[in-house]
Amino acid sequence: MEYEADFTNRFKQLMDDYELNYKVLSDKEIALIGPTFALVFLIHFDEVSLNYVCRDADGLLICYDVWSYFLHVFDDKDREDLPEYNSAKERIDVSFLILSRGLPRHWSFILNGDRQWLKDYKTYELASLPKKVSGNLRDSLNSYI
Repeated sequence: MEYEADFTNRFKQLMDDYELNYKVLSDKEIALIGPTFALVFLIHFDEVSLNYVCRDADGLLICYDVWSYFLHVFDDKDREDLPEYNSAKERIDVSFLILSRGLPRHWSFILNGDRQWLKDYKTYELASLPKKVSGNLRDSLNSYI
């Protein structure tokens, strides 16, 4: 994956602090993995989006599209002193930088494995219903969470 080095560079401290691992899932997907969840970063053109994967009450992997929910609390501090970017790859790296700053500032309880926030997420006006994880994503994450 062409973004793996940028990802590990930006998220190394977060992975160390929260005892998370990462896994490249495909050319356009990389996951931060905790014992009971994964944050899956999806790269499309020059944009990054984010899904939260966990197990439901039946033990099946499910996925929530949390991109707008997570970002709606990010602020200017998360975007301070950003490097300029002139390419799609550089823009992805800047997105990783913003996320690596904002996730621990605003969502540390999620990084620690808490799932109580899902109650609030379900009332968020842009929340989507969870989707069953299947195919390659299920196969890639099944043994980790």
